[in-house]
Amino acid sequence: MIVTRNVFVKTEATAEDWAHVREKTRRAREAMTPDEDAAITADALQDPDNPPIEDGDRLAPLKRPFDFVPEERAIVRIDRDVIERFRKAGDDWEERINAILREAAPADAAE
Repeated sequence: MIVTRNVFVKTEATAEDWAHVREKTRRAREAMTPDEDAAITADALQDPDNPPIEDGDRLAPLKRPFDFVPEERAIVRIDRDVIERFRKAGDDWEERINAILREAAPADAAE
């Protein structure tokens, strides 16, 4: 059995993409009532992971998360019964397989 996971990520936004987002945001703001705005603001202020942005604060996008480690894609044949046993044990089955393979790999191969 070949196990693959396809993920498509658009890495660069076009001017058209940004225009669409700005228009969608503008419409959402216009449709928002003062009570809805106050409720959203109150919820945001209660979130310790979401400090308020002060006027004059400058925001710069990160190119990638600090702990980002690129993964290499490989196709590995694994018997169906083995995959099913890992899947039945939890949603993190791919991470568990990876941990087992990492431990089983020869130490000198990592150098």
